Amino acid sequence: MYKDYLEYLNQDKPDALWHYTSFDAINNIVKGSGKLSFWVSEINFLNDHQEYFHGFKILKDVFTRFKYENKGDSLILQSLSSLEPFFRFTEAIGTNLSFAQDAGVFVLSLTSQKDLLSQWRAYTPNGHGVSIGISPNFESELNNKGLFYPVIYDDKSKYEYAEDLLKRYISEPIPPNGDDQSATLDFISKAKVACTLMKDVGFREECEWRYVVYGQKHGKIQLRSSDYFLIPYVELNVNSSCVKELIVGPNPHSDLAQKSLELLLAKSNLSAVQVTKTPIPYRGN
Repeated sequence: MYKDYLEYLNQDKPDALWHYTSFDAINNIVKGSGKLSFWVSEINFLNDHQEYFHGFKILKDVFTRFKYENKGDSLILQSLSSLEPFFRFTEAIGTNLSFAQDAGVFVLSLTSQKDLLSQWRAYTPNGHGVSIGISPNFESELNNKGLFYPVIYDDKSKYEYAEDLLKRYISEPIPPNGDDQSATLDFISKAKVACTLMKDVGFREECEWRYVVYGQKHGKIQLRSSDYFLIPYVELNVNSSCVKELIVGPNPHSDLAQKSLELLLAKSNLSAVQVTKTPIPYRGN
């Protein structure tokens, strides 16, 4: 369907994308101020803490191959050597926010699938929760350091992505002093985003899109508690006019759940937004 990874990444966005969440979270997301407030979590603190390293391994594989294939070209090797600290640092400690203020990569996960059983099971407590549909063309104060792309599941496309990033980097002319920190930092930012957008093919059913936020200073990063640690996040405030629909997931009290969500929307001047119930006959735990 797509000729290359760029065509895939830049495909048309769906009319709505869906975020599966708990009732506790939806009560915090929908605000009476005319805004939606999403908590965009740092990728190392997601359910699968190895997600980032799936993409990083591919990038490292291509980096290692480029060094071998160009071992006779001193200029290319010089350019690649400037990236060695990034690969060593990341392999050792990942995206560590305490070492560098802008090291974190924050992710809001959405999907084109509005009512999928595997999503209810994976991303709502005991399968009970809400799917909120929003327009992907929202505006936010984070947009200048945020990107919105579909997740890449195809291995060929992942390697194309990694190869293109490195080819673009080594094609840049090396400055006379041999040090171009801005080009290196630009590559690192793009590499972090690339690693965030790559997932194992086993997750293809999720049809995930990710809003990725990077370059955040400590003052913008907040912390929330979980059972085992504090989760760093940044707040994404978007206009509530982008809400399309709310879906009540599998629930033994779906009528009450629907009524409570309708009241939440009414209090937030969103009465026109439809609340529907999933037809999936799943009881959860």
